[in-house]
Amino acid sequence: MIKTYKIFEDVEDEIRDQMPSVVYKFRTWEDEYHKRIITQREAWFAHPHSLNDPYDLRPPYKFVEGEINWEQAKHKMREAALSSGANLTDEQIEIEVDSRIQALRTDPASYFQKNRGDYVLNKSHYDRFGIFSCCASCKNEAMWAHYGNNHCGFALGFKTVELARAMSCTFGFVKYDDTPINYNIMGDNKGLIGKEIFQKSTHWIQEQELRFVTVGIGITRGRASSFPANAVAEIIFGMNSSQKVQDEIREAALETLPEVIFYRIGTRQGSYGLEKVII
Repeated sequence: MIKTYKIFEDVEDEIRDQMPSVVYKFRTWEDEYHKRIITQREAWFAHPHSLNDPYDLRPPYKFVEGEINWEQAKHKMREAALSSGANLTDEQIEIEVDSRIQALRTDPASYFQKNRGDYVLNKSHYDRFGIFSCCASCKNEAMWAHYGNNHCGFALGFKTVELARAMSCTFGFVKYDDTPINYNIMGDNKGLIGKEIFQKSTHWIQEQELRFVTVGIGITRGRASSFPANAVAEIIFGMNSSQKVQDEIREAALETLPEVIFYRIGTRQGSYGLEKVII
């Protein structure tokens, strides 16, 4: 389920009905930037190229060949050349367009695949994008291990509705799928952007990710986004978190999240899995 909206109230009831009431962000207290999620009530919208999945927002395409309108293709290439800012004469543009059309006619899929590869490697193409990721469960062992500093860190439990209200951007659950996304060469690719930003490989399925995505970085917002105290329901300490870390987090939260409830994660007795215990 992907949520885009103009007025938040239009989707508020649906969020309550179809999403978990609380979602979690796993952090480590030793990282000064991670501390800001408590000390400053700050959520960070990461640049896609800074994430640990090299395909995040850049999933592979399968280029589907169809009937190509060559005059339309030439027109689009001329427009791209004119808007690129390159100082080219009309004659130079025509030579470049003819060269590209020849390459496209020879092997359309390879031509577009190369262009796609060049595009996703260019970090600047994603400078407007920002991602803030959460997990649907606080009992996710992989998340505690990888993002919670081997169970030594903490997790912030957000009230899903209030966090979505505060973030004011598109959000939804990630779809885990190893199938490349179809791109119709010179055809209808409606809905492509939604697939791009919410699809990840099944290698990441254990993350149970609910993500918030913005394309307004540097235009309508910065990467740091504040959230109100009422958006946070709980703080959970990892089973290996030291008393020193717990004391420091409690002290910091007293200033910024005075009504938050504290828990500790632990192992179950007699079975695998984790359990959350209030402290």
